[in-house]
Amino acid sequence: MVTPAEIETLLDSLTPEEQCLLLAGSDVWHTTAIERVGIPRLRVTDGPAGARGTSFTGTRSANVPCGTALAASWNPDLVEEVGRLLGRETRSKGARVLLAPTVNLHRTPTGGRNFECQSEDPLLSARTTVAYVNGVQAEGVASCVKHFVGNDTEFERFTIDNRIDERVLRELYLVPFEAAVREANALAIMTAYNRINGPYAADSKELITDILRTEWGFEGIVMSDWFGLHSTVEGVQAGLDLEMPGPPLQRGKKLISALANGEIPQSDVRLAAHRMLTFLDRIGAFADGEPGKETTLDSAGDRQLIRIAGAAGMVLCKNEADALPLTRPIKRVAVIGPNAGRGQIMGGGSAFVNAAHVSHPLQALTDRLGNAGVEVLSSRGCTTHRTLPTIESRMLGPVTIDLWPTSEEFASGAEPTTSETTNHLRLMWMMPPAPGIAMGTFVARARAEFTPDVSGTWELALTSAGDGILRINDQVVIDDTGDPIGGSYFGFGKHQHGTTVELIAGQPVRLEVEYHRRQIGQIGAFLVGAFPPVTIDLMDEALDAASKADVSIVIVGTNDDWECEGYDRSDINLPGRQDELVKRVAEICPQTIVVVNAGSPVAMPWLDSVDAVLVTWFPGQEFGDALSDVLMGDVEPGGRLPVTFPKRYEDTPAFEHHPGRNGVAHYKEGLLVGYRWFDTVGRTPLFPFGHGLGYGNVEVISATFVDAAVASPTVKVVVRNIGARETAAVVQIYRQRCTSEIQPDDPTQLLVGFGRNVVAPGATGVVSVLLDPRWRTRWDTTTASWVELDGEQALHVGFSSAHVGAKLTFVP
Repeated sequence: MVTPAEIETLLDSLTPEEQCLLLAGSDVWHTTAIERVGIPRLRVTDGPAGARGTSFTGTRSANVPCGTALAASWNPDLVEEVGRLLGRETRSKGARVLLAPTVNLHRTPTGGRNFECQSEDPLLSARTTVAYVNGVQAEGVASCVKHFVGNDTEFERFTIDNRIDERVLRELYLVPFEAAVREANALAIMTAYNRINGPYAADSKELITDILRTEWGFEGIVMSDWFGLHSTVEGVQAGLDLEMPGPPLQRGKKLISALANGEIPQSDVRLAAHRMLTFLDRIGAFADGEPGKETTLDSAGDRQLIRIAGAAGMVLCKNEADALPLTRPIKRVAVIGPNAGRGQIMGGGSAFVNAAHVSHPLQALTDRLGNAGVEVLSSRGCTTHRTLPTIESRMLGPVTIDLWPTSEEFASGAEPTTSETTNHLRLMWMMPPAPGIAMGTFVARARAEFTPDVSGTWELALTSAGDGILRINDQVVIDDTGDPIGGSYFGFGKHQHGTTVELIAGQPVRLEVEYHRRQIGQIGAFLVGAFPPVTIDLMDEALDAASKADVSIVIVGTNDDWECEGYDRSDINLPGRQDELVKRVAEICPQTIVVVNAGSPVAMPWLDSVDAVLVTWFPGQEFGDALSDVLMGDVEPGGRLPVTFPKRYEDTPAFEHHPGRNGVAHYKEGLLVGYRWFDTVGRTPLFPFGHGLGYGNVEVISATFVDAAVASPTVKVVVRNIGARETAAVVQIYRQRCTSEIQPDDPTQLLVGFGRNVVAPGATGVVSVLLDPRWRTRWDTTTASWVELDGEQALHVGFSSAHVGAKLTFVP
C-alpha cells in the first residue's frame, strides 16, 4: 500500500497534462499508464454473468446465473459465494475491476437488459447487490456497480431524458446503489447513458457529487459507460473521474486544451487524478504492475457452485397433483421445445462470455433418465430465432483466423501478419486483434471445414460490423460489402444477410469468411449463422413424441435474439409458435411440465392446461444439470419470483408511459412499480411477487417482534413444514400503507424484510427477519430527508406479496 503522503508526492510529480491523461482510458479495457513515474495501466472486464476479459470470443470464462436468477434465490449468502467466484475469475483475466453488478430495476417486463438486473423491488435488489459486491471485493477486485441511474430500458438509451420524481428516485431507483456504497463499500460506480431530469448522468453534479460522494460518503471512482460521456469540462466538475473507453473522445487532448485555456481549474483535474491514484493503490495496481495474462480457471468446485446457484434461482410457479419431482415410475418422457437441445444460458450484449463449459437440458435429461431406464423422446417443436443462430462448433473443424493490417496487404498476396486457431465462427474485436494490427482497417480471413449433419437445403447467414464475404468451396454465397450499418453489434453492425445452400450430411465443405474492418465505431466483428433443413413438420413431430410419453417436458423461452442489450422486447409473448406448442402437447399428453427459460416474465395463455410450470431464467453454464437436479428431486427449486408475472403486458404499470416520446420518458407510475402497482390498483397478476413453491409445504405459525424498540427490529417467524419433504421457507414481510400519513400514490404495501430457513418434514423452524432500517420511513421532499411515519404500523408476514400468514402491528 502507498501512504496518503506518497500519493500526494506522486501526484505532484505529474504534469497537468499527465494528470489529464489519467482521467481517460487508453483503449477499450485499460486505463492510461504514466510510465515515467511508474503508474501502471489497469484492466477492467465486463460482467455480471462472468468475467470475460478483453475478448468476446477468446479466453473461456465461467458463466454464472443472470442477475434475475441470483435475486430469485432470495439467498444473499449464496450470492456472495457467486461473487467470490467472479472475483477469482476477474483476476484470472488479469483484471482488477469487474463491471458489475447491474442494479437497475425491472420497471417494465420488456426491458431488453432486465436479465442482467435483479428485481423490481429496491430492497431485494439492495440485499442481492450488497452480497454480490462483498463477494467480488473479498477477492481483491473492485466491483463497479452500474448504471447510475435510471438505465431501466434500452429505448433511446444514449439520449433519453428520464424524468423521475425526487421521492421516486430516493425510495426506488437509488436504493441499491446507496446500499452498495454504504454497506458494501463498493469501490467503483458506472454512470448511465441516459439523462436524468435534464443533465446526462455523467454530467450530473447532483447525482455524483452531492448524493454519491457528499451524502453517501463514496470514496471510490466514478467512470462513464462506454461512449457515455458527452462533455469535456462538465463531467470533471460533476465528479466523473474516468472516461471510458479510450482513446478518449471528450478528454485527452480536449481536456488538456480546456485546462490550458482556463476553462476548468487545475484543482478540479488534480482532485479527479488524486481519486484515480488512490483507487489504483486500493486495488493493488501498483503492486501488480502491468495486467497479467488471461487464463481459464474452470474448476470442478466452480462448476458445482454454478450448478447449485442455477437450481437455487429456479422458481416452481405451479405444481398440480405433485407433478414434480419426477420420482414416480415412468417409462417414457418427451423432452420438447426450442430451448431443449440448446438452452439459453445467458442474455445478449456486453454480458456475454465464452462459457468454459455448457450443460444443455436435453443431453442432461437424456443421460439422467436413460441411466434410470427411462426412454427419452425429443423434438424441437418449433423455431424461435429472429436471426440464424451461430453455426455450432461441433460441425466445424479447426477454424484458422489469418490477419493482415490493411486491405492493400491482403490484396497483394502477402503472408498474414499473424494466424491463430479457434473453434467457432463468432469473432468480435474491440481492441487491436494482434500485435502489429491496428483497429483502424484490418482484414481477417476465417477458414474451416463445415460438415453438416443433415442433408438438404441449409440456411446460412453472415452478420458483420464491417464488410464481409462468405464463400463455400471458393464460391461467393454472401457479400454485404458497402451495405449501411445499423441492426447489430450495438448499432455498429449490419443486418444479417442470408442465403440457402444444398448440403449433404457427412460431406464437408470449405467455408471461408473474408472480413474487412471499416473505421466506424469501436467494433470489428462477424459471425456465421446456420440452420439445418426442416424436412418434417416440427409441430407434428413434437405431438407424436408427446402422444407416446407418460410425461412431456416442454422447454420454451427466449434467447439472445429477444433479450439483449441495445433494444427492448415489444411484448411479453413467447416468440414463434411456442404457445401453440404447449397447448397442443398438453391436450394429448397425460402430464405436461413447462420449463420457461427466459430472463424476464412471459405470458402463459396455456397455464390452466398444464400440470407444472418451472421458471429457470438464464441459469448459467450448468443449466442442463441444474434443471435435471430439480426435475428429478435431488434438490428442490429454491427460487421465489423477484418480479411480478403479469397476465398481459397491458396490465403493467409503465405500459402507458413506455418507452417515451420526443426524447423524454416520464416515470408517471411513480412509486407504483411491480407488485406495488398490482396491489394498489387491484389488478390480479398471473403470479405475484415473491411467489414460489417448494417440494414441501410450509405454513406460518406465528410472528413476533424480538426487540421492537430498536430502529431495525427483528421479527421472529415460526413456520411448520406439513409436507413430506425438506423444504425452504422464504418469509417476506410487507409494511402496509400507513393510514396516518397517506401520500398521493403511496403503494398499498412494500417489502421491508425477508429471510429463509430450511425446515425438515413435519418439523417447525424459526426464520429471523431483520427489518430494513428504513422500514417505517419515507422521503420527504420538503426537508430533503428521510422522515419517520407517525402512528400505528401494520405488517403482513407471508410467502409472497399476495399471501398473509400472520399480521403484526407496531405502535411507536
